[in-house]
Amino acid sequence: MKKTTQLLFTALLLSLSMNTIAQETCGTYTYYTSNAVWSSSEWYNIINIDAGTLTDAALPKFTAAHGALNALETDFGTGAFTTPVMTTTDGTVYSPTSVLWPVKYKMAAFAPTMKTSAWSKVNVTGATPSGGGAAVACTLNDNSVKQSAIFDKPGFIELSRLAPSIAETTVSRHGSIEIDGLPQVERIQWSYSSTSWKRGVKMDIKYGDGEWQPQHWEPSDFSSATMGITTFSEQGYQFEEMIGKQDDPTSKISIRFRIWDGDSIHINPLKTDGSTYTLVNKPLSQYQTVRIHQIKVFSGVIPTEAPSAVQTVNADAIKIYLSDKNIILATEAKVEVYAVAGNRVYKGFTKKVDVSNLSRGIYIVKAIGINGRIQNTKIIL
Repeated sequence: MKKTTQLLFTALLLSLSMNTIAQETCGTYTYYTSNAVWSSSEWYNIINIDAGTLTDAALPKFTAAHGALNALETDFGTGAFTTPVMTTTDGTVYSPTSVLWPVKYKMAAFAPTMKTSAWSKVNVTGATPSGGGAAVACTLNDNSVKQSAIFDKPGFIELSRLAPSIAETTVSRHGSIEIDGLPQVERIQWSYSSTSWKRGVKMDIKYGDGEWQPQHWEPSDFSSATMGITTFSEQGYQFEEMIGKQDDPTSKISIRFRIWDGDSIHINPLKTDGSTYTLVNKPLSQYQTVRIHQIKVFSGVIPTEAPSAVQTVNADAIKIYLSDKNIILATEAKVEVYAVAGNRVYKGFTKKVDVSNLSRGIYIVKAIGINGRIQNTKIIL
C-alpha cells in the first residue's frame, strides 16, 4: 500500500532488478551468499504464493521417493491453480479477497512439506551439502555458516528438467510457472533453490502483448575460480525485481519462471575482460533443477477481477518475418529453412538468417523454440 514516504523510493524504481544477496571475498575468490532477505515495499502485496500452502490433492505431488535425479515424467503435471488476490486496510495485515488469479504450471510437481535439499542432507540423510573445488574453504557450503532465509522453510514447486522422450525428440519437457496479466506491478519477490550448488534459474517477463524477454537469469556452473551468484543455490536464494509500473493504469505484465538451460546473452559480472558467459541454450537437454518456493507481487492497485483460468500452458508462437534480406525471429530458436522442393538450405540456432544468397521463390521456415513449440512460416523472397 502506498504511504506518504513513497516518494523517497522513486529512485529505486529506475533499476529493473535488484539482487538481495551479499558479496564476500575469500583470498582471490569472490562469491555471493544467500542469507539476505527481501526489502519492504510501500505498495499492495496483491499476490502471495507460498508453496508450503499448496496442499490441494488435485495438484501433482513431488515425493522424496523420486528425487531430482530419478524423477519420471509421470511425477509432473501441467495445468493451473488459482491464488487469491490479497487486500489490506492498514498496509500490514492482509486477507484474501474472492478474486482468484490463475497460475499456470507446466511439467511441475508440488512438495508443500519438503524443505531445501541442503536442509534435508543435514537433518535427514546426514549427507554433506554440495560444494567443492579449489575454493571449498571459501564456500562454507556445510550450512553451519551460510544459511539462506529459506534454508529450512517447507514447500516448493519442482520444475521438470527432463530431456525429450525417446518417442518425441523435438518437444522440451522442461517445467515452468507462469502468471499473466498482472496490473500496475511495482516489484516482484521470489525465491528458489536447487539440489546442488551452482544451479541457475530463469525468470522472464512480458509487457502487455509483447514478446517474452529475460528479466533475471542466473547462470549455472561457474567454475570454482569465479564463484558465481548461484554458489549457494542448494540452500536457496531470494530475489527482488523492481518493475516500477505502479502508477501506470494501462500496464499489465506476465512473468514466467523456468529452469536455467544455458544462454547466449548473460553477462558474467565477475569477469573483467568484458567477455560474456557464452554457453548456448539447450532447451532439449536434461540440465538443471529449479524449485520455486515463494512468489510475491506488489502493485499500485488491488484488482477487482482476474483473467479466466487457463487449464493448459500454451507456448507462444514464435514471430517470424522477412526484413532486408534476413529472416528475423523474435527469439533464438533452432531454425531450418527449406525450399518448396523439399531440400534444406539452412540449419542453425539463431534469431537471424541471412538469405541474401538464396534464389527468388517460396521457402518454409521451421523454428523450434526453447519451450519445444514448433512454428512453420512461409517466406517469399
